Amino acid sequence: MEIIINFFKNKKINFWVRNGFIIVVLSILINHLTEPENFPLNKSYKFPWFPIVASIIVGGIVLIIASFNFKYFKNKYFTKKINTQILLRFLFSTLGYITILYIPLYYGLNGLINGTESYSIYHLLTGFSISLLMCTLGIALLFSKDIYKLHKLTSIEGTLKVRQGGKITLVKYPEIAFIYSENKIVYIVKTDGTTISTDFTLNEVESKISEQSFFRANRQIILHARSIEQVQSIENGKLSILLKSIFSDKKTSQITISRYKRQAFMDWFNKKL
Repeated sequence: MEIIINFFKNKKINFWVRNGFIIVVLSILINHLTEPENFPLNKSYKFPWFPIVASIIVGGIVLIIASFNFKYFKNKYFTKKINTQILLRFLFSTLGYITILYIPLYYGLNGLINGTESYSIYHLLTGFSISLLMCTLGIALLFSKDIYKLHKLTSIEGTLKVRQGGKITLVKYPEIAFIYSENKIVYIVKTDGTTISTDFTLNEVESKISEQSFFRANRQIILHARSIEQVQSIENGKLSILLKSIFSDKKTSQITISRYKRQAFMDWFNKKL
């Protein structure tokens, strides 16, 4: 049961399952509306298997192109800054890759479905324009949330507003070593070894800080890469994280990463090296 739950919590798997499902549903709906004989109430109705399969293939290819290009931009550009120029570069480069594949796909799939006599410059240009419009809308819907999160959270020089009773203290990200929860109180441990108590929950803190700089190790602690002294593999595929000596007197000086979070942690940590 735990394996199944973690399977559905996996963001990468959810991305492909969710968007794959959307592509299948849209392919079925669109192909039932494009031709009169494909409409279910038509007397000569016949389920359009081939056009639907072709649409799913094309949609899958577009999704793969967009996701890989987004990953490239995320690693090279989005982690540094996000502005209109970079967003437009991402969009137009993605549409450019799609354009390169569109013409051979059009002639190949259209020839298989309708025969070579169906080739038409008008249909090619019309379909191409509609496809680019749909791809633009699709890319915006698929990645707007991720781009917003990156824009909101990636600033290395960001500041966390820490509430302590009626007082607010500003703590810059570079000053934070890690954040942990004990007895329902969340503490921020700074790089100089001092500790600040807060009125936050750990979930609230996680929603405010940079995902590029911090990692939620477990229910009790959020790590910053600068606090880590050593990473070691232990039994059952887990990881043992040893914090730097300045924090050695803390109960949180050694943290265990579950096997289910191991790969996500290593992907995050390797980018800090």
